[in-house]
Amino acid sequence: MQNADENVFSLCDSEGNTVEIRSVLDSYGCSHDIAKVLGQGGQGVVCLTRNPEIVIKFALDSKGRLICRDKNKETFLKNDAAFKAIMQKPFPERLHLAYPMARLVDYSGYVMRLMGDMMVFSDLVPLDEKAIGKMSEDGGHRRRFGLLAKLAALLAKMHSVGMVYCDLSPNNVFVTKDPKFATQNVWLIDADNVFIPGEDSEKLVYTPRYAAPELLEGKSCSINSDVYSFATLAFESLAALHPFAGEKAKIGGVEDDWDVTAKDAKKEDEQKQVDIDPQYSGKIPWVEDLNDDSNHTKDGLPRQNFLTDETFTLFNMTFSEEGRDNPKMRPTSILWARAFAHSQAQSVRCPDCGMSFVYDESAKNCPWCDKKHPPILLLKDENGKVVFAHELEFCEDNSGSEFPLPEHVLMPFDVNTFYRGVFKVRTVNYNGRGIEFSLQLQFADNCVFFMGVNGKEEKISGRYILQIRKGETYALKCVGRNEWSRTLSVEIVGKC
Repeated sequence: MQNADENVFSLCDSEGNTVEIRSVLDSYGCSHDIAKVLGQGGQGVVCLTRNPEIVIKFALDSKGRLICRDKNKETFLKNDAAFKAIMQKPFPERLHLAYPMARLVDYSGYVMRLMGDMMVFSDLVPLDEKAIGKMSEDGGHRRRFGLLAKLAALLAKMHSVGMVYCDLSPNNVFVTKDPKFATQNVWLIDADNVFIPGEDSEKLVYTPRYAAPELLEGKSCSINSDVYSFATLAFESLAALHPFAGEKAKIGGVEDDWDVTAKDAKKEDEQKQVDIDPQYSGKIPWVEDLNDDSNHTKDGLPRQNFLTDETFTLFNMTFSEEGRDNPKMRPTSILWARAFAHSQAQSVRCPDCGMSFVYDESAKNCPWCDKKHPPILLLKDENGKVVFAHELEFCEDNSGSEFPLPEHVLMPFDVNTFYRGVFKVRTVNYNGRGIEFSLQLQFADNCVFFMGVNGKEEKISGRYILQIRKGETYALKCVGRNEWSRTLSVEIVGKC
């Protein structure tokens, strides 16, 4: 825990004595000054150092105590060997995973590199009224959609090389702290959670609240257990409700003795006992189950404000009885990344209450505060489905709306680049109100873009201002080098 002097970190050692730590020495002889605690879990504590891009993980024993080299030599050496092995794992390049750069000398733990100005994702899981009230300031559902898409993409990169993260929970995910920062980054910490089938056969690490049912039965981690944990984390962060915290869970509707099952699960420390709440057991329906309404609930945030047909289908495939019992039936991390990228692209922020939501053409008012929608830019596919929506603000000094049009809206979905902005879009007042599309240079050589006005196309070579006039029709077209193309109709609904 952190002392009143926030530059002193203190924990009990195996003998029950309080150890105060101001700095630590690593295996390369570098000293790191402790700044503050970032997060703590059952396996360890992560601390920020005076260098905002360097963090320290202190491993803990089964009682949550510090493992010291001089007092716990056998455990220390065992962990140190494991940390060395982690450093040698074939992690993909540019993977946003904070893995060991050096080991600690006096305590069981290691040094990690993490981008500066990050915060733990659990701060964005709104499980009380205070946290829900902050959603209008912390980016709301739109920001969460984008972060979840990047987290799923990060898992997809790991899964593509045969790696499994195992213990996915909000405390192991770090995100950009400033909700207004243009680039929102997502990182995983605790690389010692990473599982490689065939190499780590004895490994079983999980957080009960987010664990797949098969993990609670003592089976090994897998790609499918990762996506179950992701889906649980995702639903909880959007709904302010665990996906199984319904009416049946409240009264206890599980016949199995899941406390005993949890105690019998394979663990490194056989004395460690975990109390598994019935709602985490995988033996009751989820709160939106299509075939069994016994666990339905009105608790949490309104589902229609953040669920699309696409994301509901994925949640149901994961949490239905078939998904709980048959891990192979669960959707892949790539499907999750694409679905949440789509959700973010289709979301609108209300200028009155600050909350965001998935745009619904049939609704004219904000579902949170009931105020009338502002002008909204819509892009629709050939079937008339909205693939992009964004609120617009027009100011006389041209300081109104400015936002990116992401790559995946116009091009095939790529897990590595889907979030990049193809165009920077902004509202302008130039010979009347209009929308300016500024093409980003990295796309100029790979694709050709056209703006159509009343059926007449004009190539966009750098910047294009679309003047908004009544009775005209607009279309945005992208043609790739391989002759792939996509045409989206452009509409502005509401008074400009």
